[in-house]
Amino acid sequence: MTVKQGRPGFAARQWQSAVQRGIDTVSEYTEVAAQKLAAAADPRARLLRKRRWALRLGLFFAVASVFWVGVTAVLASWSTPVWALLITGIIAAGAAAPATLLLLRYRWLRSEPLPPPRQVSGRRLPPHGSAARPAMYALGASERGLFSLLAVIERGELLPAGELAELTAAANHAAAAMAGTAAEVVSMERAAEASPASREFLAPTINAYTAQLGAGVRQYNEMVTAAAQLVAATNAGSTSGPVLTTSVIEAQRYRGALTDATDRMQGWADAFEQLGELRGA
Repeated sequence: MTVKQGRPGFAARQWQSAVQRGIDTVSEYTEVAAQKLAAAADPRARLLRKRRWALRLGLFFAVASVFWVGVTAVLASWSTPVWALLITGIIAAGAAAPATLLLLRYRWLRSEPLPPPRQVSGRRLPPHGSAARPAMYALGASERGLFSLLAVIERGELLPAGELAELTAAANHAAAAMAGTAAEVVSMERAAEASPASREFLAPTINAYTAQLGAGVRQYNEMVTAAAQLVAATNAGSTSGPVLTTSVIEAQRYRGALTDATDRMQGWADAFEQLGELRGA
């Protein structure tokens, strides 16, 4: 009698794959929870939520007050006893009081200026073990730093609105290009895991994409560094005398460095997108 033997290590590979999928699932849920907590802690989003709730509740109580006023008027036309009119009138007045307070609160909240928007990335990091994860993790940290600096630059009016908009668009464009590249890396890694025979053919492409991601993150960090230098030089220029002159000169130099870094980042993102279109053609 012959005994059919399975492939050696097949059960172990299946077990490792199942464990990795479980880790990836837990990681994804953890990242989603962290993103929701970050969004909830955003001062701009918190103020907008307060406005919405004040308006909704104010309108609710206002409609309720108008409704009970109408009920009171209808009952009064039917020669209803006074005690019934008192009940509906008290309900109408009780709804009018919070409606007034809530609408006044909404008006006061509308008068408060909105804090600058915080960059909250909706992208999920590549799974653990992916070659693209370190670069995308570093990109997330650089994005948070850059947009914090851009908020300082906007409040201090250190750059014209047009240049600030171009810088923001270039940063978002580059981040989107890198996110697309990371997604392709993850897809190829999954294909290589599902088909070990294709691994040796996909490995060079995965390595090339990963190197491109690293280069993109380094260029993104150049923008962050230039923005930080601009903010530091401008703050140093609040003094007087020779220090002020030197700081103004440094601020102009760092402003030019920031513009150059933005142009390089934009060029890198455009070139990489064009390569992606050629590969997909």
